[in-house]
Amino acid sequence: MLKKLNLVTASIQMALIAGAVSSSVAVANEQTETKSVERIQVTGSRIKRFNLTSPTPVTVIGGVELENQGITNVNDLLAEMPQATVGLSPENTTSFIYASGLNTTDLRGLGSERTLVLVNGRRFVPGSVGDTAVDLNNIPTSIIERVEIATGGAAAVYGADAVAGVVNIITKKSFDGIEVDISTVKPEQKGGEDHTFSITGGQELDKLSFIASLNYTKNESYAKLDRDFYRNSMRSIANPADTGSKDGIPGNIALNGQTALARYSEKGDFFAIAPGADKTRDVYLNDHFAFQEDGSLQPFNYGLGLIPDPNPKISELAAGRYFHDEYNMGDGVFTQGAKSYFRTPLERVIASTYGTYEINHDHALTFDATWSKTESTTQSGPAFFAYKIHRDNAFVSDEMGKIMDDVTYTDKDGNLVEGIDSVTLYQANSNLWGDRNYEQEREVFRSSIGLEGIINDDWGYSTYFQFGRVEQDTTWTGEVLEQNLLSAVDATVINGQTVCAKRNSEGDIIGQIDGCVPFNPMGATSATAEQMGYISTVATRFARHDQAVFAATVDGVLFELPAGYVSAAFTAEHRREVAEKTPSENMAKGLIFGNSSLPMHGEIEVDELSMELSVPILVDEFLALDLTFEGAYRYMDYSVTGEDDAWKLALNWGVTEELRLRVNRSKSVRAPSLGDLFAPASTQFSSGRADICRADSIKKLSDSYEYKKNIIKNCQAAGLPEGWMPSSEWLAGGSLEGSIVGNTELKNEVSNDLTVGLIYTPEFIEGLDFTVDYWSFEIDGAIQYFDRKNTVENCYESESLDNLFCKNVIRGENGDIEHFYQRPINSAQIVKKGYDFESAYRFDAMNGEMALKLAATYIAKDTQNSTGLANDLRSFTGLTDDSPRWKGRFTAVYSQDESVYALTVNYRHSTVDDKGWTIEANNFNEVPSYTTVDFMYKSYVLEDLQLRLGVSNLFDKEPPRTPETFDSGEFYDVNGRRFSLGLKYNF
Repeated sequence: MLKKLNLVTASIQMALIAGAVSSSVAVANEQTETKSVERIQVTGSRIKRFNLTSPTPVTVIGGVELENQGITNVNDLLAEMPQATVGLSPENTTSFIYASGLNTTDLRGLGSERTLVLVNGRRFVPGSVGDTAVDLNNIPTSIIERVEIATGGAAAVYGADAVAGVVNIITKKSFDGIEVDISTVKPEQKGGEDHTFSITGGQELDKLSFIASLNYTKNESYAKLDRDFYRNSMRSIANPADTGSKDGIPGNIALNGQTALARYSEKGDFFAIAPGADKTRDVYLNDHFAFQEDGSLQPFNYGLGLIPDPNPKISELAAGRYFHDEYNMGDGVFTQGAKSYFRTPLERVIASTYGTYEINHDHALTFDATWSKTESTTQSGPAFFAYKIHRDNAFVSDEMGKIMDDVTYTDKDGNLVEGIDSVTLYQANSNLWGDRNYEQEREVFRSSIGLEGIINDDWGYSTYFQFGRVEQDTTWTGEVLEQNLLSAVDATVINGQTVCAKRNSEGDIIGQIDGCVPFNPMGATSATAEQMGYISTVATRFARHDQAVFAATVDGVLFELPAGYVSAAFTAEHRREVAEKTPSENMAKGLIFGNSSLPMHGEIEVDELSMELSVPILVDEFLALDLTFEGAYRYMDYSVTGEDDAWKLALNWGVTEELRLRVNRSKSVRAPSLGDLFAPASTQFSSGRADICRADSIKKLSDSYEYKKNIIKNCQAAGLPEGWMPSSEWLAGGSLEGSIVGNTELKNEVSNDLTVGLIYTPEFIEGLDFTVDYWSFEIDGAIQYFDRKNTVENCYESESLDNLFCKNVIRGENGDIEHFYQRPINSAQIVKKGYDFESAYRFDAMNGEMALKLAATYIAKDTQNSTGLANDLRSFTGLTDDSPRWKGRFTAVYSQDESVYALTVNYRHSTVDDKGWTIEANNFNEVPSYTTVDFMYKSYVLEDLQLRLGVSNLFDKEPPRTPETFDSGEFYDVNGRRFSLGLKYNF
């Protein structure tokens, strides 16, 4: 079956795993007489070679390693690799809407959008509509032969988005027989189970060979409160002992224990205070009332009591919360961990096939198809509202009316006022509208047909057409038509009938709202069908992304030099991508609580031409066993962003049989995605009420903080006087609403990359290999979204208000932030540098074979300049959320007869939360190192029956216990110790 083009032997895999290279490896071709050597292709180049010299650093993960880890999704293993980090996963999308359940990888921590994922050297349809990152849920693990990770110069070979590198998933091309695999994973604590089933079959005939597989996986969700370490919860609070910014006392401290938000009860609660009055601790204790089921009022129940209050005014970290336990929950709905999950539930089915039909000895037809369906649900608490209840509301009871009338205060003119005209009713009731669930259903279809073969003894070709489509259906349940609800709760009596009040701008009732159905929320536990029909709703959005690719490559030998053959590859590629999003009417009009989405249509076409060249310069000379120049150039013409190019220049120098050096200099590009370009405005929520212009925020800044003067100057220039604080209503609010929107003026990112490597294979220790590579990425015009916190900070930390960020912050007349925008902009400069270390040692031991492998990455520099101005440079090296200095992975695999024992150790170095930290900030900045250990045993208990037994997180390691990390499932294991059982049968 065209072994000249397809042969990849176990020896090739071993050489790549170790990073070793050889100048004279040749494999006999047993099925053709036209050549005595084979040409093989490795990730990082489209040139098929006569030796195993890798033009770029390549790490290979064999399919057996996935099995040894009991892994059913390749992203789970990639996330543990030192050179990669988590992109999106079910563990970090529990609060996401459109991205829930996605599994994407992120090389170098530069973002999933800068990592190109290929399947058998070809692009794969993105996992989410309008995006570029591939959802690894759609790759069937059962037919993965190996995964190759290449960095340096990849964009010149494969095109845009390969800035950080390429993850090339190589699948099995044929199979003879049938294989059934079933496995289950059971955590020691409740929830989080995994169940997997796969059946793979195929046949190798004279001219036709094929493989087909069906995979089913179900990953169960588990709540945060299902884990014992979370039930002993913690958070950060303002330190009651803090006296100022220069007293050497931490401004914030860690607080252990479960807490709850001291408002938003199920049946409604309100504060009986004067308009604009601060919610002091005394107000919480004496003027805060909660409705009971019969409509009566009681003081708000604070469970085990309010947490310490460092000052008489409300603090979002202190007086606004109370302690509780399972027996003393209090009236608050939003208890810590309630309706919160460590993992999004995920169910997926994948059917795939790959085949080759040999037309003759020199030409073959290839075909493949993949269909997958994934379902996931993001679960959240009920919709929450702060209603304005007027004193003249028909639903105000005598008891409530008396409480409002008994409030007395002095107005701004010094006059004594008796009674208040309105209160704010806080309510979050799942019994009325249900909890909010965001159900995602993604269906992917991808198919290709190709022709590959041999033109003559020196040249071959490969051409294919590929089409892929992802359809994404999103359904929101538990949603509320916000304006309808606000109208329904404001009732009055007209002609003896309770109706919805129509008010003028002064708040006076001037009639009724036609078609409105009144609803009394105070003490309510249910609603009538008519009320539900008017207020509650279900929202939907359908989205589709199509990708069509046509590509043709010819590769072969140009001519022969004294040092060897000059090889080349030429590729032409055309790609078209179209994305569409169609929301339901209530979403498009922004009628539902918390979410809105407008229709979107975006498309882009790109034509590309590329050339690769491999030129042997020296061979068998003193201190030059071989010396080869590698070059590549790619021209790209984008229909939106215009023309661009990418290139690489590399040298491979075999100094001796033991030592090899390599250097790679390249330019890479990343094109904006369809979502970056064309995304319509959609709702985004930012948790918390942080604002750098708040007086208490400025007070916490150290005088040595380099941007403190800019912050004070710009906040005042924005009309916020010294000592300004947001209104108490704003502080008491929940998540702040904003919008994400695209930008059609974006340009391509440009990255200048450098890789310098050394490969050492000492002859005096057989089976030992050692590789070290220095790598550097310098990205200009990086496309970046800024969340609300960073947008606000960048706005006011800049030299003036005339910058790219301030226009995305909308303040009201009183200075409160009312809205924010997240627009992608080519504003950032990113520099990341480090070292990769890899060593493998294989030797005989105890009548078997031991294979040791150590891989580690050291981050030397990780900086980002968000605006391009010198004073906006930030260093993220050693930060918890970005770049731990060291990440390492050690595996020890012992094989004897039919049994395998595999031990894996993953290490993450200690980090800090804030590099500008001082003791005045808090007492929990340092995060300790983190190590987990996994073990797997597998053996053939019968001739065709394999048994696998494993333990993940063998020592039940919990996340580091700090307020920022104790519940972080992105970088730490929150599932705890779990046991796996698997069976595989071949027949």
